[in-house]
Amino acid sequence: MRSYGHEFSDFSPTVYLDCAYQGPCPRVSAERLRQAIELKSNPDRQDKSDYFDLPARVRTRIARLVGADRSEIAITTSATQGIGIVAAGLGFGAGDEVVVASSNFPSNLFSWLHLRRKGVNVKIVHPVSGEVTPERVAAAITERTRVLALDWVDYSSGYRIDLTAFGKLIHDRGGIFVVDGTQGVGAMELDLDALPVDVLACAAYKWLLGPYGTGFAYVQRDLLDKLDVAVINWCSVEGAENFDSLPQDRFTLLRDARVFDSGETGSFINLSGLAASLEYVEGVTTMTVYEHCRALLERLTQGLLAQGYTPSAAALPGHESTILGFQASTPEATLALHARLREHHIGVSLRQGMIRVSPYLYNDEADIDRLLQIVNR
Repeated sequence: MRSYGHEFSDFSPTVYLDCAYQGPCPRVSAERLRQAIELKSNPDRQDKSDYFDLPARVRTRIARLVGADRSEIAITTSATQGIGIVAAGLGFGAGDEVVVASSNFPSNLFSWLHLRRKGVNVKIVHPVSGEVTPERVAAAITERTRVLALDWVDYSSGYRIDLTAFGKLIHDRGGIFVVDGTQGVGAMELDLDALPVDVLACAAYKWLLGPYGTGFAYVQRDLLDKLDVAVINWCSVEGAENFDSLPQDRFTLLRDARVFDSGETGSFINLSGLAASLEYVEGVTTMTVYEHCRALLERLTQGLLAQGYTPSAAALPGHESTILGFQASTPEATLALHARLREHHIGVSLRQGMIRVSPYLYNDEADIDRLLQIVNR
């Protein structure tokens, strides 16, 4: 079996099990970033392709990774920007409704709560035992619900929802399904063309191993005409790449998701690193990532259960991901255990009263056993 550890930095003495917090750039991406910085330091070496062609290559790789058409991909700086495409562009007014889960990551929660200033009724569904169920969501949806916004994978527990079930639920009521895919894209197979997802926003610095400040949004082509473009990126205008004949009075926006690109889509420093990371993920395959991480987390789950710890709802069949949360007998014991793990250089996060473990290809069984050794003391 291929060993992946040497393809990343040496984290020692830390056992880094926190990809859900910050996915490290592979060495190939770090080298590509160094090359981009060198290019910025020597602009005489730059070419037009560094600005215009690089975003196109990144867009194509993202589309292939998530099973979409490149015309449906906007390059963004964050998941927040992607979610804002709908929150700011759908023209919400008094009496409209949005349904969200209280367990959503803040970017997929605060963006919607902010609409209350316009008189929008934002309904919050609370998980039961860590699960967001179609039944509880269905009870919150009415004929005035315009958007259902959920996270594909819960950032705290690792619980994965059924995108098909929730997408069908809101589509049957005439609404739009908006998904934060940050904690799943790059670590699990995804075919958006076959799913009832209208918008998927993703930060690329976690499981896509890209630089901080990179991301993308998938916008289903049939939704484009329904969304207002409040602020345009000049590159989203037809003919913008030709500086000698730029439109100066009237212009035409592109007829695809590029109209929602971030203002500096051609940031070749960030995008060079992201391009290399996307190439890396595509090369190893998301299936390999998933199977490797699942094997490690199943080993972890068995060890935790043997010692009386409680895994999160992500341990439930059909809801697994590459993240697992777990708890000790009391919140105080969980907090103390997290502190002890950190003292022993075990890199994990504490989220919503759970210790969150999120391995990657650079981890192996010895890393899980080391964590369990500390847990069992």
